[in-house]
Amino acid sequence: MFIKKISKTMKKIIWVFSVALIAFSCSNDGAKTDATIQVQEGETRSRLSAGGESAEELKKAAEERRKEQEQREQERLANQTTMEISPSVFDFGTVTAGTPVTTQFVIKNTGDKPLIINDAKASCGCTVPKKPEEPIMPGEEYELDVTVTASEGQKGTTINKTVTVSGNIPSGSQTVNVRAQVRS
Repeated sequence: MFIKKISKTMKKIIWVFSVALIAFSCSNDGAKTDATIQVQEGETRSRLSAGGESAEELKKAAEERRKEQEQREQERLANQTTMEISPSVFDFGTVTAGTPVTTQFVIKNTGDKPLIINDAKASCGCTVPKKPEEPIMPGEEYELDVTVTASEGQKGTTINKTVTVSGNIPSGSQTVNVRAQVRS
Protein backbone atom coordinates (compact mmCIF):
# COMPACT_ATOMS: atom_id res chain seq x y z
CA MET A 1 0.00 0.00 0.00
CA PHE A 2 2.77 2.44 0.98
CA ILE A 3 4.67 1.64 -2.23
CA LYS A 4 1.57 2.37 -4.30
CA LYS A 5 1.23 5.81 -2.61
CA ILE A 6 4.86 6.64 -3.38
CA SER A 7 4.37 5.49 -6.90
CA LYS A 8 1.26 7.68 -7.35
CA THR A 9 3.04 10.66 -5.77
CA MET A 10 6.05 10.22 -8.05
CA LYS A 11 3.77 10.00 -11.07
CA LYS A 12 2.08 13.26 -10.08
CA ILE A 13 5.44 15.03 -9.59
CA ILE A 14 6.72 13.83 -12.95
CA TRP A 15 3.48 14.81 -14.66
CA VAL A 16 3.49 18.35 -13.10
CA PHE A 17 7.16 18.80 -13.99
CA SER A 18 6.54 17.66 -17.60
CA VAL A 19 3.58 20.00 -18.04
CA ALA A 20 5.59 22.91 -16.63
CA LEU A 21 8.50 22.14 -18.92
CA ILE A 22 6.28 21.94 -21.99
CA ALA A 23 4.46 25.13 -21.04
CA PHE A 24 7.74 26.98 -20.54
CA SER A 25 9.24 25.83 -23.83
CA CYS A 26 6.06 26.63 -25.76
CA SER A 27 5.69 30.10 -24.27
CA ASN A 28 9.05 31.14 -25.75
CA ASP A 29 8.25 30.49 -29.40
CA GLY A 30 10.92 32.70 -30.93
CA ALA A 31 9.76 35.97 -29.39
CA LYS A 32 12.59 38.22 -28.24
CA THR A 33 12.90 38.66 -24.50
CA ASP A 34 15.06 40.86 -22.28
CA ALA A 35 17.60 38.05 -22.26
CA THR A 36 18.49 38.56 -25.92
CA ILE A 37 19.85 41.39 -28.03
CA GLN A 38 19.67 42.01 -31.76
CA VAL A 39 23.22 41.99 -33.15
CA GLN A 40 22.59 42.04 -36.87
CA GLU A 41 19.40 41.74 -38.79
CA GLY A 42 18.06 38.29 -38.10
CA GLU A 43 20.83 37.35 -35.64
CA THR A 44 20.17 37.13 -31.91
CA ARG A 45 22.64 36.59 -29.09
CA SER A 46 22.23 36.18 -25.38
CA ARG A 47 22.87 39.21 -23.18
CA LEU A 48 24.62 36.80 -20.85
CA SER A 49 27.27 35.99 -23.47
CA ALA A 50 27.72 39.67 -24.21
CA GLY A 51 28.05 40.58 -20.54
CA GLY A 52 24.73 42.40 -20.68
CA GLU A 53 26.16 45.05 -23.00
CA SER A 54 24.61 46.16 -26.25
CA ALA A 55 26.40 45.77 -29.55
CA GLU A 56 27.11 49.49 -29.56
CA GLU A 57 28.65 49.30 -26.07
CA LEU A 58 30.80 46.36 -27.15
CA LYS A 59 32.01 48.26 -30.24
CA LYS A 60 32.83 51.29 -28.09
CA ALA A 61 34.82 49.15 -25.61
CA ALA A 62 36.74 47.50 -28.48
CA GLU A 63 37.60 50.93 -29.94
CA GLU A 64 38.85 52.13 -26.54
CA ARG A 65 41.09 49.03 -26.22
CA ARG A 66 42.47 49.62 -29.72
CA LYS A 67 43.29 53.27 -28.85
CA GLU A 68 45.00 52.19 -25.62
CA GLN A 69 47.12 49.67 -27.56
CA GLU A 70 48.09 52.36 -30.09
CA GLN A 71 49.06 54.71 -27.28
CA ARG A 72 51.22 52.04 -25.59
CA GLU A 73 52.91 51.28 -28.92
CA GLN A 74 53.60 55.00 -29.51
CA GLU A 75 55.09 55.29 -26.02
CA ARG A 76 57.23 52.21 -26.64
CA LEU A 77 58.51 53.63 -29.93
CA ALA A 78 59.13 57.05 -28.38
CA ASN A 79 61.31 55.46 -25.67
CA GLN A 80 63.47 53.41 -28.02
CA THR A 81 67.18 53.99 -28.35
CA THR A 82 70.07 52.20 -30.03
CA MET A 83 72.98 50.16 -28.70
CA GLU A 84 76.21 48.62 -29.82
CA ILE A 85 77.82 45.59 -28.22
CA SER A 86 81.48 44.83 -28.79
CA PRO A 87 83.02 42.52 -29.53
CA SER A 88 80.26 40.54 -31.21
CA VAL A 89 82.24 37.30 -30.73
CA PHE A 90 84.74 36.40 -28.01
CA ASP A 91 86.98 33.32 -28.23
CA PHE A 92 88.32 32.07 -24.89
CA GLY A 93 90.76 29.78 -26.68
CA THR A 94 91.44 26.55 -24.76
CA VAL A 95 89.71 26.15 -21.39
CA THR A 96 89.65 23.48 -18.69
CA ALA A 97 86.36 21.74 -17.93
CA GLY A 98 84.92 22.80 -14.58
CA THR A 99 86.97 26.01 -14.42
CA PRO A 100 84.92 29.19 -14.95
CA VAL A 101 86.26 31.80 -17.37
CA THR A 102 84.86 35.32 -17.69
CA THR A 103 84.95 38.01 -20.35
CA GLN A 104 83.31 41.37 -20.75
CA PHE A 105 81.26 42.70 -23.61
CA VAL A 106 80.88 46.48 -23.79
CA ILE A 107 77.32 47.68 -24.26
CA LYS A 108 77.19 51.30 -25.43
CA ASN A 109 74.04 53.39 -25.59
CA THR A 110 74.38 55.06 -28.99
CA GLY A 111 70.94 56.67 -28.89
CA ASP A 112 69.42 59.69 -27.19
CA LYS A 113 67.17 57.92 -24.63
CA PRO A 114 68.17 55.82 -21.60
CA LEU A 115 68.92 52.22 -22.59
CA ILE A 116 67.02 49.76 -20.44
CA ILE A 117 68.33 46.20 -20.60
CA ASN A 118 65.35 43.98 -19.84
CA ASP A 119 67.20 40.70 -19.95
CA ALA A 120 70.46 38.99 -20.83
CA LYS A 121 69.96 35.27 -21.48
CA ALA A 122 72.45 32.61 -22.45
CA SER A 123 71.72 29.72 -24.79
CA CYS A 124 72.62 27.21 -22.06
CA GLY A 125 73.23 26.92 -18.34
CA CYS A 126 77.02 26.78 -18.65
CA THR A 127 77.04 30.45 -19.73
CA VAL A 128 75.93 33.13 -17.28
CA PRO A 129 75.62 36.83 -18.21
CA LYS A 130 75.15 39.58 -15.60
CA LYS A 131 72.83 42.30 -16.89
CA PRO A 132 72.82 45.90 -15.66
CA GLU A 133 70.15 46.79 -13.12
CA GLU A 134 70.12 50.52 -13.92
CA PRO A 135 69.49 52.20 -17.29
CA ILE A 136 72.53 53.06 -19.39
CA MET A 137 72.36 56.76 -20.18
CA PRO A 138 73.01 58.11 -23.73
CA GLY A 139 76.71 57.91 -24.62
CA GLU A 140 77.53 55.74 -21.59
CA GLU A 141 78.81 52.18 -21.53
CA TYR A 142 78.29 49.09 -19.39
CA GLU A 143 80.56 46.05 -19.15
CA LEU A 144 78.45 42.91 -19.47
CA ASP A 145 80.21 40.08 -17.62
CA VAL A 146 79.75 36.67 -19.24
CA THR A 147 81.05 33.61 -17.42
CA VAL A 148 81.39 30.21 -19.10
CA THR A 149 82.00 26.97 -17.22
CA ALA A 150 82.52 24.01 -19.54
CA SER A 151 81.34 20.64 -18.24
CA GLU A 152 83.27 17.36 -18.11
CA GLY A 153 81.02 16.07 -20.90
CA GLN A 154 82.28 18.83 -23.20
CA LYS A 155 85.94 17.73 -23.05
CA GLY A 156 87.52 17.60 -26.49
CA THR A 157 84.83 19.77 -28.11
CA THR A 158 84.48 23.35 -29.20
CA ILE A 159 81.59 25.13 -27.55
CA ASN A 160 79.73 27.98 -29.21
CA LYS A 161 77.22 29.80 -27.01
CA THR A 162 75.08 32.87 -27.55
CA VAL A 163 73.96 35.58 -25.18
CA THR A 164 70.83 37.49 -26.15
CA VAL A 165 70.59 41.02 -24.74
CA SER A 166 67.10 42.48 -24.94
CA GLY A 167 66.13 46.07 -24.32
CA ASN A 168 64.30 49.11 -25.63
CA ILE A 169 65.88 49.00 -29.08
CA PRO A 170 64.09 48.75 -32.46
CA SER A 171 64.95 45.08 -33.03
CA GLY A 172 64.18 44.22 -29.41
CA SER A 173 67.43 42.29 -28.89
CA GLN A 174 71.00 41.69 -30.03
CA THR A 175 73.15 38.60 -29.65
CA VAL A 176 76.82 38.06 -28.96
CA ASN A 177 78.75 34.79 -29.09
CA VAL A 178 81.40 33.09 -26.97
CA ARG A 179 83.60 30.19 -28.06
CA ALA A 180 86.00 27.90 -26.32
CA GLN A 181 87.93 24.71 -27.01
CA VAL A 182 87.59 22.41 -23.99
CA ARG A 183 90.75 20.45 -23.08
CA SER A 184 90.42 16.69 -23.20
